[in-house]
Amino acid sequence: MTAHARWMYAAALARSESRGMAKRLDHPDQDPAQHHRILVGGLDRVWTRPAARAGVAA
Repeated sequence: MTAHARWMYAAALARSESRGMAKRLDHPDQDPAQHHRILVGGLDRVWTRPAARAGVAA
């Protein structure tokens, strides 16, 4: 459960917008340019990166 919480927190910080439960005061609205998934992982060091968009070669 702790790892999951860390991944959710890291994913929320990777976006400069409000989405789902991650409500940011500095960016209160959703940004259509950020309509992609964020991949997260790692246990000792949490990492994030945007997922490849559907239909686009990685």
